[in-house]
Amino acid sequence: MIVSHQHRYVFVHVPKNAGTTIATHLAKYLGPRDLMLGSWTEALAGGAKLNRRMTNIILRNRSPFSVIRSAVRRRSIAKMLDTATKRHFSNKLWDHSSLAEIEAHEAFDDGAYFKFCVVRNPFERLVSLYNWRYRNFERRPSFSTMLRLIDDGCADMHGINWQTWDLYTRDNKIAVDFVARQEQLAADFGTICSQIGIPYQPENLTREKSNAPKNHVAASYYKPGDREIVERVYADEIEHFGYRFPN
Repeated sequence: MIVSHQHRYVFVHVPKNAGTTIATHLAKYLGPRDLMLGSWTEALAGGAKLNRRMTNIILRNRSPFSVIRSAVRRRSIAKMLDTATKRHFSNKLWDHSSLAEIEAHEAFDDGAYFKFCVVRNPFERLVSLYNWRYRNFERRPSFSTMLRLIDDGCADMHGINWQTWDLYTRDNKIAVDFVARQEQLAADFGTICSQIGIPYQPENLTREKSNAPKNHVAASYYKPGDREIVERVYADEIEHFGYRFPN
């Protein structure tokens, strides 16, 4: 997620909805007081530099000796920053904080800042989430098992970033100013960049995180009963955006 005081915007990072791709692009234009949590590994690799605020978070939450030792050992700056931000914000803010959480912990003029997020067909997003969550498992649980964990309310304890709708709504109504769709990301992100005054290079809008097998078809992951779970859990999002099960 990003709160930019330089360009007056708030980016709510919904998991597995091209958020890292967007953050990597925007990170190059962060102002000195801007806050960005998550996606720093990709952002730094893409040419972004740590701004003053993020550098200060590292220095305030890591001893100088620890920073020097990590540098000597060539430890990733992004990993140092991840550790420092968790300590600094006491887990009250993180990569995928909701708009409500961001508003509670970061001061900004709600009416003056452009707030946006990206949505995606839940049926396809969950397949992407599954392949990402279990990317390093030698023996993966089934896709159906993951869906049952979400349906049973056990997803959080298993590290499954299942929430979407609640991240960018308030009282069940959309609270951001613009909702981009991953299905038309190039056009929608161009609109966002125009609104916040940041150069847009569509050729640099690449997929930063993708663990889906080549030529995978989302519908092939679904077994009997799975579709009904998604339709129930993500009913608000499906109804509002008119999403359908992929053919």
